Amino acid sequence: MARVVVVGAGLAGLCSALALADFGHEVTVLESGPAPGGQLTYAPQPFTLPAVLRDLFRKTGRPLERELDVVPADPAVRWVFADGVEVAVPNASPSGTRRALDDAFGPGAGAQWDAVVGHGDRSWRELRPIVLGHAGAKPPRSGGTLRDVAASLREPRLRAALESYATRFGADPATAPAALTVLPYLEQTFGVWTADLPTLVGVLAGRAAERGARFRYDVTVAGPSRDGGRVDGVRLADGTIGADAVVWTAPPGDLADERRGLFRRRRDHPAPAAAAVAAPVPAGTVRFPAGGGRAASWYDAAGDVHGAAAGRVTALFRRPANVTKTRGLYLAGAGAHPGPGIPLVALSASIVADHIGRA
Repeated sequence: MARVVVVGAGLAGLCSALALADFGHEVTVLESGPAPGGQLTYAPQPFTLPAVLRDLFRKTGRPLERELDVVPADPAVRWVFADGVEVAVPNASPSGTRRALDDAFGPGAGAQWDAVVGHGDRSWRELRPIVLGHAGAKPPRSGGTLRDVAASLREPRLRAALESYATRFGADPATAPAALTVLPYLEQTFGVWTADLPTLVGVLAGRAAERGARFRYDVTVAGPSRDGGRVDGVRLADGTIGADAVVWTAPPGDLADERRGLFRRRRDHPAPAAAAVAAPVPAGTVRFPAGGGRAASWYDAAGDVHGAAAGRVTALFRRPANVTKTRGLYLAGAGAHPGPGIPLVALSASIVADHIGRA
């Protein structure tokens, strides 16, 4: 049994705590806020790849669907354009999407989007081993930018829709990797899902506590404590708590003392200006302004869980690794590999738990 301290009680922290407590470790979760949940408490967040959460629930107790309702979104997304055109994109239905786009933009528009989804399929086959943390997986060669792919689309509103997959993460389509086409591919292939996120938070925290994890709230964490090349605890405002392993789920940039070693500053491209939103955007809706510019969506309210914490590095394989050079210090969350969004954040916790292993 190892003493494991998890910093942060957002989705990554809760998933890490549950998995590691189920593995038999002595787990303590330190949270700066008064309650668990992190970014999950800010806004509705439709997600793809529910199998990641299903796997965690299956391994640690009652199945996911017996704990909360996980239902397909209808539609997958609603695009609202300044010229008055609205497109309700069907969920997990390539043929339905093709018809909807042909009806909205004219014959052939659906085939153009099919080409984007096909590009995403090829990208996913290359990225999947990296995303899942397979040993020896190597990043694919650069395939250009998302704007390069968008430029191949004849319909300008489809170009705007594709580029919105970059801007939702605070990235510039001109520099974001073309591999972001995996996002519309995942939506069309595995579907977009919704769940009551406060219930999800409560179930994860409760199940972790049942397995022995302890939660401490309103705690100020200064950073990891190290003894030579390994971690030996976490420094707090009023002392130190010892640990054999530390799972850091806060933004990696918060490790200010570690930047020169573990997290050297990268020269990331600046993010585009934030979208000017006159009113909150409903979950599942993306609004496109007249004359181009960044689209507004519910992601603007969802915040760091979708990548603002990640230093605006949207290439999955360029995020900080889950296993750091400091022995016993691990990273999980939106700012770490494999990336932002509910399924990838949960997957980062799974990768870390597997590295630490059973007691």
